[in-house]
Amino acid sequence: MEIKYISENALICIFEAVIDETINHQVLALKKAIEEAHIEGIEELVTSYHTLVVYLDETANHDVIAEQIKKLKISKSSKGGKKVFYIPVCYDYGLDLEELAAHCQLSAQEVIERHTAKQYLIYMLGFMPGFPFLGGLDPSIAKPRKETPRKEIPAGSVGIANEQTGMYPFASPGGWNIIGRTPVKLFDAERTPSVYYEAGNYIQFKAISKEEYAAIEQDSHYKVEVEEVTQ
Repeated sequence: MEIKYISENALICIFEAVIDETINHQVLALKKAIEEAHIEGIEELVTSYHTLVVYLDETANHDVIAEQIKKLKISKSSKGGKKVFYIPVCYDYGLDLEELAAHCQLSAQEVIERHTAKQYLIYMLGFMPGFPFLGGLDPSIAKPRKETPRKEIPAGSVGIANEQTGMYPFASPGGWNIIGRTPVKLFDAERTPSVYYEAGNYIQFKAISKEEYAAIEQDSHYKVEVEEVTQ
């Protein structure tokens, strides 16, 4: 791990520059170790694929905090158990499902079966609140981003871009290949927590019909199914 200064009030901890589940678990393990150490002067921790940004308050000493972080004992992996969120998706609303299936030389049903077969690690949240960047997509259903992005993608849309999949919490412009849509409100400022999941959790999609979609959308008490899995 390497630590660099990136601004007057931030450090970045850099691991091997690859998109890899083991590396991401190391990032999350470091985040947990820093949180448990209660290091004075740290205001916020933000993870990504292989980095952890440490935001500091105005009085913090970069060098002192960097040394404290280096001395922390962290496990090589944060594994031990995982939290899986099961997200319902109606693939009938897949604007690009047929196009992606043709690109992959598969039927639409085969794409759906492969997309729902895996549990995806949430590497990080961005580029909007609640948007999960999910790794572990079956390479056989991977497809590059669209050459011409859409001006608006409906909220709840589930998409594929290269070997990643993700969900749009809000209506937004975007270039991902949209293969379905979830009726679940992915971000709600009035809900606690506002986002169900966080980096390090897993998501698995389950296919639903249009009728089930409408029922969930209208159910103000609907709760996302969550499972704690021991590894």
